[in-house]
Amino acid sequence: MILNKATGIRIDGKKHMSKTTPMHEYLNPRFVYLPLIQQNSPLKRTVEVGDTVKIGQTVALREGFGAMPIHASVSGKVTAIKKVWHASGRMVDALEIENDHQNALDDAIRPEPDPSLFTREELVNKMVNAGLSGLGGAGFPTYVKYLAKTPIDVVIINAVECEPYITCDYVMIEKYPEKLLKGLQYFMRAADAKRGVICFKNYNVGIIEALKPLLSHYPNITLFPVKDLYPAGWEKYLVQQVTGRSYPNLPVEAGAIVNNSGTAIVYADVVEHNIPLISRAITISGEGVKEPKNFLVPIGTPVKELIALCGGYADGLDPAKSYYIAGGPMTGRAIMIDELIVNDTLGSVIVKPMPAERNHPACLGCGRCADVCPVFLAPTEIQRAFEMNDKDAVRSLNASKCMQCGLCSYVCPSHIEISDFVFRAKELLRK
Repeated sequence: MILNKATGIRIDGKKHMSKTTPMHEYLNPRFVYLPLIQQNSPLKRTVEVGDTVKIGQTVALREGFGAMPIHASVSGKVTAIKKVWHASGRMVDALEIENDHQNALDDAIRPEPDPSLFTREELVNKMVNAGLSGLGGAGFPTYVKYLAKTPIDVVIINAVECEPYITCDYVMIEKYPEKLLKGLQYFMRAADAKRGVICFKNYNVGIIEALKPLLSHYPNITLFPVKDLYPAGWEKYLVQQVTGRSYPNLPVEAGAIVNNSGTAIVYADVVEHNIPLISRAITISGEGVKEPKNFLVPIGTPVKELIALCGGYADGLDPAKSYYIAGGPMTGRAIMIDELIVNDTLGSVIVKPMPAERNHPACLGCGRCADVCPVFLAPTEIQRAFEMNDKDAVRSLNASKCMQCGLCSYVCPSHIEISDFVFRAKELLRK
């Protein structure tokens, strides 16, 4: 069993800053920038500068593992190949598309007369053709999960939204509850699973209010509230809570598939209307913006424009003295400028004033980082091994098992960014 010692801790979620605002649709930015990389895999362009494209048209291909197409999120003209800031914390090449605001759709986007007739194979192929990737932050190609030969008992929807500040999944469920249920039902059919379970934080009664009136039409789908702990949204934790089983590598070993709630909502449109992955929800929040909000935007939208739609920066805050967390504050990456682009994995940008300089005392040896680690690692020992470039020690300390939840840094009384060292240790082994 997992988490028999480290059961998580309660942290200040700061959800109130954006949770009660409605979903704002911002679907017509002047330019979008589609990164030519996905999950560290470079993409092959299928269009050239000067080409005219429609919404949903294939503009690039992911090759090799997780091969699938990438689609234009607006209609218009490909005007350049530019370097943009990516959620990974580095600059990457991107297709610049100038929006013609005509919203011309690719011919492949059309309603299906009877989605109930699709076979398992056809439902999986729709994931491939839509370029559907997990919208919870990892960006894993969704269809790969459904190629497993292991029998699947349950499809679990992760709507826990564990990270502080982020509320876009919650607001999307309130806005599109039936799409969530339909998407989950299609996932269940694609996996030949007998039941579906939607997991969410137990204080999010809005999810119950949105879904409960519809559940009578989906008898094999149930709701599963989890405790308000971090990291209760961890995939292994959810599988164990729902099934009572653990696994060494992948959820399919426990007869489960886990998908993010946003992915399920998109999948409903994929199956019923052949709309590929061209947009996503994102939270813009933090003490550095005037009015934190949730947005539904085309992939490739500049974050700077969304900050402006939040009323701009907090009064008296100099953008040059701010920093931006791409993703959640526990697992995201700090970026020092607001020239960031929304990609498929970016569920939030947190804007915060630059903190005052703090003295960072050396490790106190208190062991708190090890006490909270969900996978029972010794983070400070991994940090020391990394600093000594001792690959054998890093390997023996099981650094590759780190789930990058950020709890070790969160609880450190010396404010050491331990999680960053452990991540770099993992990269040392990977390379």
